[in-house]
Amino acid sequence: MQNNNQNSQNTKSGFISIVGKPNVGKSSLLNALIGQKVCIVTPKPQTTRDRILGILTEDNYQMVFIDTPGIHEPKTELGKYMKKAISSAAKDSDVVLVVLDASKPITGATLNMLEGFLDKKFRVYVALNKIDLVGFDGVYPILNKLSPLMQQAEGRSAIKEIVPISAKTKENVQKLKEFLISELEEGVFYYPDDEVTDRPVRFLVEEIIREKALLYLQDAIPHGIGVMIQTMTDEKGLARITADIVCEKDTHKLIVIGEGGAQLKQIGSSARADIEKLLEKKVYLELFVKVRSNWRNRQSYMDDLGYSK
Repeated sequence: MQNNNQNSQNTKSGFISIVGKPNVGKSSLLNALIGQKVCIVTPKPQTTRDRILGILTEDNYQMVFIDTPGIHEPKTELGKYMKKAISSAAKDSDVVLVVLDASKPITGATLNMLEGFLDKKFRVYVALNKIDLVGFDGVYPILNKLSPLMQQAEGRSAIKEIVPISAKTKENVQKLKEFLISELEEGVFYYPDDEVTDRPVRFLVEEIIREKALLYLQDAIPHGIGVMIQTMTDEKGLARITADIVCEKDTHKLIVIGEGGAQLKQIGSSARADIEKLLEKKVYLELFVKVRSNWRNRQSYMDDLGYSK
């Protein structure tokens, strides 16, 4: 999708992948960079399951961010799908933005991840997130450990900048944005000025419902929650939506519904409020809970839920 009204001599653009391990704050950072919510955010690792584009267009530049699932060793077909999404996103990008959690120690696995991107000669920036939890004193040991990767070595590039930030408080997010702007090259805008994501509305509505389910269920149910819209119509300014929350076991279904339907009602009420903000209209939302045994390892079910290979 290309906006041909833009003159490539006067505009700059580029694609930036946001990668990192689960629960480091990638989606929160994307929302902070864009200036509005385009990705769901929960305390659970691996909330993001797919590549999600966030688009920031200001003045004469356009940055297209690709938010990816957390890097982890896949144990299910869904996990393999997520890993493929990460690899594809990095390969298609001009810049790789690696997000690290400043409240956690830097492990050998983290260093290997960074070296993997540098070995492929990617332009790599590091956002050291969650400094609101540790302060700058907690950042210094991490900077020391990463400093060797700031120097070029045979066969690999070097980290261009490490920026301590807080996606939650927005501290240093503008500074990070300025570094990324400096990497943009002359080129056309790939998306219209007013678009902030490439995802269709149905996808965003499904993600809002999934976000609320994950938030309210917390650790009661693992990651085996999917959402699929069955109907979505607009009647005189009222959006009518029916959707299935898909889980893997009958015991999970009982938990999602809750005593007397209280849990499902809470999920629906919270989701409806966010969907009304998204659609800017009143919403009638009806949720059902369906059991699809072991759906994360069954491609036909994954296709139904939008995770096609």
